[in-house]
Amino acid sequence: MRICSIITSFTSGGAEMLVRDLAERFAATGHDATVIALSDAAQIGNDRETEAAMMAHIREAGGQALSLGLANRNAWIGGARALRGMARAMNPDVIHCHTARALPIVALARPRVPVVLTHHNSRLSFPPAAFHLFNRIADGYVAISEQCETMLRAHSRKPVQLIWNAANPRFRASEPRQPVAHDPMILAVGTVSEQKDYPTLIRAARLLAAALAPQGRRPRICIAGGGPMLGELQALVEASGAGSHVELLGARGDVDMLMRRADLFVNSSLWEGFPISLIEAASSGLPMVATRVAGNREMVVPGMNGELVPPGDAQALASAMAAILSDDASHARLSAGALESAGRFSIERCATAHLALYGRLRGNRSGHRAYGRLSIDRECA
Repeated sequence: MRICSIITSFTSGGAEMLVRDLAERFAATGHDATVIALSDAAQIGNDRETEAAMMAHIREAGGQALSLGLANRNAWIGGARALRGMARAMNPDVIHCHTARALPIVALARPRVPVVLTHHNSRLSFPPAAFHLFNRIADGYVAISEQCETMLRAHSRKPVQLIWNAANPRFRASEPRQPVAHDPMILAVGTVSEQKDYPTLIRAARLLAAALAPQGRRPRICIAGGGPMLGELQALVEASGAGSHVELLGARGDVDMLMRRADLFVNSSLWEGFPISLIEAASSGLPMVATRVAGNREMVVPGMNGELVPPGDAQALASAMAAILSDDASHARLSAGALESAGRFSIERCATAHLALYGRLRGNRSGHRAYGRLSIDRECA
């Protein structure tokens, strides 16, 4: 099968990591995998080194990594021209959009193959009325969590399939963690954005340091993630005096190694879809402290593999981290629970589910779909 996946850009976000890993798995099982970005990293303020590394990874695995090079991701006509030319060369059997921005571009390019949309969040980034358009373009939707499934079913008029996110096999640990380090490392992973609410984590860092100080311990919270707001977050760290407890690592390609060094994983998000970073942490045997929001609640089971706290509550976040880091027996139990819970989120299972969906949609779809009023100039054809 020839599979074309479309993302916003080659960056270190969870959706992009999943698409990269799926492309690698598709290629390993004999399928042609192409990943197309709407924009180059530099055009939208993302890290060029991360982009180069991701594209190289896909190509080394046997897939293709391309970009439409859109300075404006809403440039539908120009995007359709570029996509139409690429589609002629790759002749895909299915097009899977991992960003809703790609759907109008795909529609104008007029493919004669099934189109799938995954919305990688429990919140909509567009008005619900947009589904009137999306339902005319997409043959099916993929939900990455139960909350996402509920949301999509409320708006879509096409089949919705729940396919859980997955982590790359390189994160898998063979056994639970050793006792917590005297000066523990706490890791957070994700693009620096409003959604991740790192300011609350920075406030919690000082509270955590105060809680562990009587034990003579100095915790260090490391945040791995890039994005246009990274400079603003660095300024906040410096202004709040949290620099001795918080380190901003920027976009990283060695998150698996960082997780091996860490003692605890933390997620401070205000909302989520289903964070791949939590699956990676669980696969690494890391106990987790996360906010009690959709997506996180489906991965973190209090007392089994981590703890959940209210979003935006720095004191609760610090207290939960301090409790786990101060109790080796609890830490070991949660580490074992994390490994157990990670078992059902394998990339092999995720890829198999996607391939089965593509096969069904290809079987159900016959002929060329008309997009009504959506059309493209002849010079684009």
